[in-house]
Amino acid sequence: MSDNTIHQGQCACGDVRYTCSSEPVSVMACHCRDCQYASGSAFATVAFFPAASCEMTGESKVYTVKGDAGLTINRHFCGNCGTPLYSVATEMPDLLFIKVGSLDKPSSVDLQGHMWCDSMVSWLKLNDGLAQLPGNPPLG
Repeated sequence: MSDNTIHQGQCACGDVRYTCSSEPVSVMACHCRDCQYASGSAFATVAFFPAASCEMTGESKVYTVKGDAGLTINRHFCGNCGTPLYSVATEMPDLLFIKVGSLDKPSSVDLQGHMWCDSMVSWLKLNDGLAQLPGNPPLG
């Protein structure tokens, strides 16, 4: 993708929209227990975007949890339809963890690996050849 690519997304009902004017720093499938709860599935796929490149419209609700690595995670979702949209770690405010399923074009980003594989459900078998990290990836 070119540097002027814009990634856009929204919740299912359209009350909350966002635009990110950069490429993601990384795209990972997170298998932590908290992402399992938040996604209602075996994992959540997140694209790590620089917060300064993203603009939100509409109001999201926030649910705050303490992650397994000790970070304070603020999970943003639509208060009307419940769509998970993005997360922000209080300790890492310069990154937004956009839920790939909320992108208008989820296939516009490429999965780069799996994180928190120590919490992965036992019946999921990964054979995509991508990195499988036991916890958080190194960022930066």
